[in-house]
Amino acid sequence: MPVRRGHVAPQNTFLHTIIRKFEGRNRKFIIANARVENCAIIFCNDAFCGMCGYTRAEVMQKPCTCSFLYGPHTKRPAVAQMAKALLGSKERKVDISLYTKDD
Repeated sequence: MPVRRGHVAPQNTFLHTIIRKFEGRNRKFIIANARVENCAIIFCNDAFCGMCGYTRAEVMQKPCTCSFLYGPHTKRPAVAQMAKALLGSKERKVDISLYTKDD
């Protein structure tokens, strides 16, 4: 039986291709399911977990807006811009302050 590596989605070769492509480049990333209400996180790599201080189990099924990383200096307009970008189909650049688990 293959190792699932933190997936909460059915096996999908497209997802595996994306994961292989980005993990080889030392990137920190999450993948979310845009077809569910809160765009739940269905994959996060080890580098992302190391960066934010959460385990994969703690990150899975959280909203892709990463609201669990918000803190006292996270500006609400930036949060709104990010949410709007996720709902739409246009690319946006948003500067936002996020925090690790220990902050």
